[in-house]
Amino acid sequence: MTTVSTPQHSTTTPGRRPIALVAWGATEAILRHSQAALARIDMTQPQWWALNNIVRAEHGLTREEIRALAVPYGMGTQVMVHAADALVHRGWLGIGTDGRLTLTEQGREGLATAKEHMDRVRAELLGDITEEEYATAVSVLQRVTDNLAQGLL
Repeated sequence: MTTVSTPQHSTTTPGRRPIALVAWGATEAILRHSQAALARIDMTQPQWWALNNIVRAEHGLTREEIRALAVPYGMGTQVMVHAADALVHRGWLGIGTDGRLTLTEQGREGLATAKEHMDRVRAELLGDITEEEYATAVSVLQRVTDNLAQGLL
């Protein structure tokens, strides 16, 4: 069986490199790095997302509202509910009489710790990239996505 690998840094000029290959490689690297940072504090990425969504909601979220959240990377809608259930078991989320999940004091402390880790992840991700360069890269990728979505109509 022959294995073919794609070099990390192609000698092809940046304008000729396939954008999907570069975007996919960046996605994988970012996910590996952020997941490793969260694992060091015994948290998963879905738990991080669940905490952030719940804390942003004025009165918390129900399981149905959590299930309705957009989940990236093809993880499926149930992953957020499982993450929330794990956080309830951990004592980071409480369930009100109305079924709404809200952060406990322990959950707020955990979220603050996770935020510190994720702020470091962002700083490591950016390295010497300026905020303007980052914004441009994100804008270009969003425009590519929008162009393709318009073409599918």
